[in-house]
Amino acid sequence: MKHLLATIVIAVATGAPAPSRACGACDEDKVAATYDHTVIAAAMARHERVVFVAVDGPVSGEKLAARIAAAAVRIRGIQRGTLRTSVSPPAFSFALDAAHKPGAAVARFREAVGDLPAQLTLVRVMRNGELIDPR
Repeated sequence: MKHLLATIVIAVATGAPAPSRACGACDEDKVAATYDHTVIAAAMARHERVVFVAVDGPVSGEKLAARIAAAAVRIRGIQRGTLRTSVSPPAFSFALDAAHKPGAAVARFREAVGDLPAQLTLVRVMRNGELIDPR
């Protein structure tokens, strides 16, 4: 009986999936960290895009978030109240009017970051509920 119980325990333990966590290394983790369903739904209703940006480099998350937030109100096409930031993994997203190009908006954010050692990379654009790789 003990042998049968041990066999069952081993079989269950080896067949159970290991718990997983987002490590922040892949683009999907960065999208997930700044995904806001309310922003997505409103953007879809207005035929706007949602832009997801990764941040790489040794930079203070709080300092970077402050510069990004300050820049968002000055960049044409970004819809007010849609900026979402994440410190871990470092990323941000925003809704963008369809008349403006995502790459141009990210370039404006790069200018706003200025002297901070951060690299901003456009990783995904959501249009009509579908994620698109812009590269």
